[in-house]
Amino acid sequence: MVRSNDVKFQVYDAELTHFDLESNNNLQYSLSLNLSIRNSKSSIGIHYDRFEATVYYMNQRLGAVPMPLFYLGSKSTTLLRALFEGQTLVLLNGNERKKFEDDQKTGVYRIDLKLSINFRVMVLHLVTWPMKPIVRCHLKIPLALGSSNSNGRFDFQSTRCHVGF
Repeated sequence: MVRSNDVKFQVYDAELTHFDLESNNNLQYSLSLNLSIRNSKSSIGIHYDRFEATVYYMNQRLGAVPMPLFYLGSKSTTLLRALFEGQTLVLLNGNERKKFEDDQKTGVYRIDLKLSINFRVMVLHLVTWPMKPIVRCHLKIPLALGSSNSNGRFDFQSTRCHVGF
C-alpha cells in the first residue's frame, strides 16, 4: 500500500552556526535543519503519531528533538524545522580525530540525521496499523559565514533522505 518512494523526506536547508570540539572532548553545537515531507500518493493520507529527529556526528549521538505530530493529506507537503543546540561528550579515536580535523579545515561537517517515526495510513475511512519506517539523511553542512573556522566556499545542498521499512 505504501512504498518507500511514495513519501519523500528531504532536508532542504541547514545552518550550522557553532561546532567546536573542546580539549575536554565536549562538542558544542548549534544546528538548524529544515525538512520537507511529501506524500505523492493521491489516494492516501498519513497520520504521524510519533516523530523524533536525532543528529549524529561520527556515529555519536549529539541530540534529539521531538517534532510536531500531524496529518499529511494526499498530494501534499509539510515543512518542519528542527533546532539542535547544546554540548555533548564526543570520544574520537585517531582516525575519527583526523576526519574531524579535515572537516575543520574544509569548514564542512558530515552530520547524519535519523528520523524515528510511527505513522498510520488512511485510505477512504480505513486506517492501517502503525508502521515504523527507517529514515536516514547523510548531510554535508558548512559552518555558517561569520563563524569561527568558516571559509565560505560551500553552500548546503538540498539532500534527499533514504527511507526503508
